[in-house]
Amino acid sequence: MNKAAYNYLNSVRVLHWQWLRLKAKHDELETCLLPAAIRYDKDKVQSSPDDAIGKIVAEIADLEYKMAEIQYAKSVRIEEIAKAINTLESDEERTALTMRYINRVPTSEIADAMGYSIKRIYQFMDQGGAQISKIIKPTKD
Repeated sequence: MNKAAYNYLNSVRVLHWQWLRLKAKHDELETCLLPAAIRYDKDKVQSSPDDAIGKIVAEIADLEYKMAEIQYAKSVRIEEIAKAINTLESDEERTALTMRYINRVPTSEIADAMGYSIKRIYQFMDQGGAQISKIIKPTKD
């Protein structure tokens, strides 16, 4: 499988990693809004102009929007990849590539499920990837 095919098939995973990074930041910012994180001036809740709560809420909303965009891009990419995989003639190649790049199943589990050696699964994925590299559009790395 050439680099273009690998990058194309792996792009779902890359989008998932981007989403995970945003989710981690989102979750960390949300902890700043918990009652223990809110600071008090004697008996009054802070509401001074330098209060960070409004900024945190805005940043959380922005992160949620970006996360939704990534989820949409990921779903579109999954559909594209599934369509490309379904053009393959070999059922073994289609199954191995679908399990690996759509369902993100470890190669050892694919081998067990399909009844082949891990080496043979890599061969199926390599052969299928070579076929897919002929039909894909170039993607940005």
